[in-house]
Amino acid sequence: MKHSRRASGSSATSIASDSCTRCEGMCLTKMRLALLFLCSLFGSGASIQLLRLDVPKMADPRWEKVVLKCEYDLGGEDLYSVKWYKDGAEFFRFMPGSTPAGRNFSVDGVYVDLNRSDSKQVTLLGQANNRRGGKVNLMGSYGCEVSSEGPSFLTIYGEANMSVAIPPKERPNLRGLRPSYEAGETLQAECSSAASYPPARLVFILNGKEVNQMLTRELPISSSTEDTMMSSSRLSLTMRLERQHFPGGTLTLGCQSTLPGIVGARSLERTETATLAASNQRLAQEPPRSGCVVNLPSTLLATVCCFLLRSFNYGILTFSYV
Repeated sequence: MKHSRRASGSSATSIASDSCTRCEGMCLTKMRLALLFLCSLFGSGASIQLLRLDVPKMADPRWEKVVLKCEYDLGGEDLYSVKWYKDGAEFFRFMPGSTPAGRNFSVDGVYVDLNRSDSKQVTLLGQANNRRGGKVNLMGSYGCEVSSEGPSFLTIYGEANMSVAIPPKERPNLRGLRPSYEAGETLQAECSSAASYPPARLVFILNGKEVNQMLTRELPISSSTEDTMMSSSRLSLTMRLERQHFPGGTLTLGCQSTLPGIVGARSLERTETATLAASNQRLAQEPPRSGCVVNLPSTLLATVCCFLLRSFNYGILTFSYV
């Protein structure tokens, strides 16, 4: 009886062992199949790359059109769709399997020229070429999304910002600064920018530091005679000058213009100098002297000397007479 129990137990153990072996084999087989599928997926070139996203950093609002380009490599896969977004909202889609292949979606300020848009580029109409009557607003963040066909259905995405501006053609003008000043005098200057869009932001720079805005005043903006879209900014400065404003006897005043909110726009600056008046400059540069020194005019000094000399001679004569 005992022997039969052992045999029975041994048989059960053998069956369980065979069952586990079969389960492990099935699991390994499934893992191998999954690995083979992944290897075939990636080994067959099922990967796509975004080669270049061409979005102008700065667009002129007077342009008739703006072309955005999206270059990619599908790695042997078929194209499923190309989608364009502005600030997260889709405005154009190209699907070669659809009719028509290109389709636009309503997004404020964006107008697509479907005849000049395809799987590689999208053409946006400028204000001058927009016949639909809406206001064009090209400023924003643009994204390109490319997807491949099944079974991989891989997707890539790229994004770039575009600003809208007309930069000034020259440095700002600085007027009113005199060649020299005395301590205690008032400096009055005016800065004006060249025409731009949007209007330039102006600041005064005194000896390398931005002047407190409490000392400046914005003047009315003047429109350009050549283009009503462009305008010039003006800023005035009024401040009392002290000797500390003339380090080394010289004051440096600059006017700087920048385009607010425009990424990549460089600032322009014009700088001029003024000196401390000669008498004040000498006093400012000379070290303080110890004691008290009295400078008497030469005429007064000569009179005093004559008086003392006469008094001395008179005293001698009087002494001799006595």
